[in-house]
Amino acid sequence: MFVDYTKVIGFYQGMIDMTSAFTTNGAVSWHELSSNDPHASIAFYTKVFNWSFKTLSLPHGPYYVIESDGQGIGGICDNIQPNTPSHWTGYVTVNCVDDVAIKAKELGGELLYGPEDIPQIGRFCWIKDPQGAIIAAITYNNQAD
Repeated sequence: MFVDYTKVIGFYQGMIDMTSAFTTNGAVSWHELSSNDPHASIAFYTKVFNWSFKTLSLPHGPYYVIESDGQGIGGICDNIQPNTPSHWTGYVTVNCVDDVAIKAKELGGELLYGPEDIPQIGRFCWIKDPQGAIIAAITYNNQAD
């Protein structure tokens, strides 16, 4: 089945403020690649999408912020589970990451990581849903202020 995405995009353009993903509860605001070879991933995505990268030094190792037209849109880091393939995780903006973590556990999900603070950014956690899919929740500092 062919979908005319120009009509889909046109339909949503008037309804969605794409700049609000960092403040809209429930919006996917960040994508992160947990890579078994971050440098190879950076080389690949630089050529495929013309992305640029900014390196941050964090306690657990380097974090490579993905930038498109000077805007941070995601990140690449070392895969903390080296026995799993490299994978992308979406981050959903939420009003209170701690409440989301509790609710996910109550509903049969598994808390894989966090909630934990990211200095100067916010607070996040990784959740595995009852079907095995992984997603992250994040509350940005500007929301909590």
